[in-house]
Order: sequence, then C-alpha cells, then structure tokens
Amino acid sequence: MNQATLASTDTDKAIKTLLSNRVLIPMTCDHCQQDTDVSMETLQSSSTFMCEHCYQVRSFVPAELEVLQLLLTQTGYRITG
Repeated sequence: MNQATLASTDTDKAIKTLLSNRVLIPMTCDHCQQDTDVSMETLQSSSTFMCEHCYQVRSFVPAELEVLQLLLTQTGYRITG
C-alpha cells in the first residue's frame, strides 16, 4: 500500500484511515531543516534515517517513535504492518 486508505468511521464520526508502515512520511533534518521522506518501517527496524540533502544521520529513539505513532493515531490514522 503506497497511500493512506480510508478504513471506517467511528460512532463519533471520526474518520479512521489505514496507514501502511511503508508509506513515506516527511522527517525534518535537525541539521539542515530540509525534509526527507522516511517510512515507519525504516524507523522501526533501524532507528535511524539519513538526510538526503546533507547526509546527516539521525538516531530515532523508541520514545520518539511512540510519540509519532500516538500523534498519528490521535489525528485519525491507524498504522498497519
């Protein structure tokens, strides 16, 4: 799945959208402030990503991954494997 897919609506009328862990999401580099597209799958497996602009490697700690997943869930996305 390359795009987010509408799954269902709750009784509260909140839209739930399935988001594959392979879908690319933009991550802003702390060094050059440019966005690099990274998948959740990459962050979950390697815990690092490399900026495609300045080649800076950034570690992604488990707490950051949990916060990212929580924010996506709160905004109506459900991450799938």
